[in-house]
Amino acid sequence: MIIHHPSDDLIAAYAAGSLDEANSLALATHLTLCPQCRHAYAGFEALGGTMVEEMELAPMKADALLATLGRARSDTTIVAERRPAVKSPVAKSGQAPLFPMPLQFYVGGDLDAAKWKTLGPGIQHMPLISTDGVTARLLRIAPGQAVFEHSHQGNELTLVLRGSYTAGGDRYARGDLEMADAEINHRPVAGSEDVCVCLAVTDAPLRFGNWLGRLMQPFIGI
Repeated sequence: MIIHHPSDDLIAAYAAGSLDEANSLALATHLTLCPQCRHAYAGFEALGGTMVEEMELAPMKADALLATLGRARSDTTIVAERRPAVKSPVAKSGQAPLFPMPLQFYVGGDLDAAKWKTLGPGIQHMPLISTDGVTARLLRIAPGQAVFEHSHQGNELTLVLRGSYTAGGDRYARGDLEMADAEINHRPVAGSEDVCVCLAVTDAPLRFGNWLGRLMQPFIGI
């Protein structure tokens, strides 16, 4: 059962198309796993459609259609160039993929396609997106391993895909999404039952509580 969900404001922003690429990836991945939030998302989409239908029509320039089509072609080219190639996921022994399809698009497949880099003892990551200071990365944390204690200069979304972790007295398991801001100081600890795999999105550098984290920060880009 998924216990921790994104706020209604965040779901509404995703439905309106106003989130950046990294946060959109986190929301799309969570929605794939969470029927409750998919229902909320559908409601916001329906509300947006009703508002558009009730808007007064405005006069358009004669070349508006051509200008819009040209802009759409340009945006499509840019997005296609910055996204990794997609590999068709192959289920092993009939087992369902661990990564939902929105995330597979960026990883290039399921968990076995991830290309991990070491962050520290028992902790690895795979950077996925870094645009205008907003980053999305996969984290792989060994059972029982703790992440450095840290606070935030901005916002952080953490979505659990495998295993679990505890932080601030709460437990987060598959599908749960933790929302942290500048008021949150935590030290996530992976559950002992399995490797913890998460999708983490940050819009500002973290504030590490120990000297080792601060020393490593320029090299790991978190």
